[in-house]
Amino acid sequence: MTLHRNLTCLLALALTAATAQANPVVYTIGDSGQFGTVDLSTGSFSPIGPGIPVGTGGLVQGPAGNLLSLGFDGTLYSINPNTGTLSTVGATGLGNCATPASACGSNAANIIGSVGANLYATDFANHLYSVNPVTGIATLIGSTGIPSLPFTPHSSVPGDPDGSFYIFDETLFSHDGVLYANFDAGIFDPVTFTPTSLVNPLLYQINTTTGLASVLSAVDFGLAGLTDVNGTVYGFSLPTASVVTLDLATGSATYVSDADPAAGMVGGATAVAPTPELSSLTLAGTGLTMLAACLRRKLGA
Repeated sequence: MTLHRNLTCLLALALTAATAQANPVVYTIGDSGQFGTVDLSTGSFSPIGPGIPVGTGGLVQGPAGNLLSLGFDGTLYSINPNTGTLSTVGATGLGNCATPASACGSNAANIIGSVGANLYATDFANHLYSVNPVTGIATLIGSTGIPSLPFTPHSSVPGDPDGSFYIFDETLFSHDGVLYANFDAGIFDPVTFTPTSLVNPLLYQINTTTGLASVLSAVDFGLAGLTDVNGTVYGFSLPTASVVTLDLATGSATYVSDADPAAGMVGGATAVAPTPELSSLTLAGTGLTMLAACLRRKLGA
């Protein structure tokens, strides 16, 4: 009788845990405005809405269930995750680098990230700002010490006839309540399909009080859309077109799946809260009922 009771309790625990096994999924924004979700286990992209009509960097959770992204025009934007509808929150005060005709100064809007409800952004000089999620206003915290962008975006590579172009990658992301960043910059050769590094790719930890960044380790060139999903940091390797996990202790990236080309070159990602399927909810309900029975028997024993 005791053995039967123990087996019943073990089964109850297994059924209750079954809902936690769903594949990790993130919202993403691509280089051509693609917005949708990516199943990180398979790399499959599911579009939401017609796409984002403005260039933005980074993607974070915002108020009232909406997402936030930093426009290259210096505007903080809100995205409805169900429809992909874009709305304006407000001007950050950061500079505009949305088009080749833009000023693209060192204070131009770069990337957004968050630690809990606190929003942060960087400019092309890699100063750190706090960002008000309600008004959009950015307030300077300080210099991170991360290298500045070594070229002007939209500009041509001088003396290069084969169509090479400038590229850079930066992400602000949090893990265990700490703000991290990765940054690299270089020249991409479309003939050899390889980058030449101008700023070596490094992983940083950022002090959000002072803005100062500390180097942690070297990382792969071209990591983008880094984000924490259930305690694991996932990202997108642009040179290998793959989903990877990042070990913050070593900086090493591990292949997870091929990235869906339909997602584009991902410039921002944030986790989607899992929604259990009906079958999972049924399993969980059954498990909880059995657990309650086990507890009653124990208390009554």
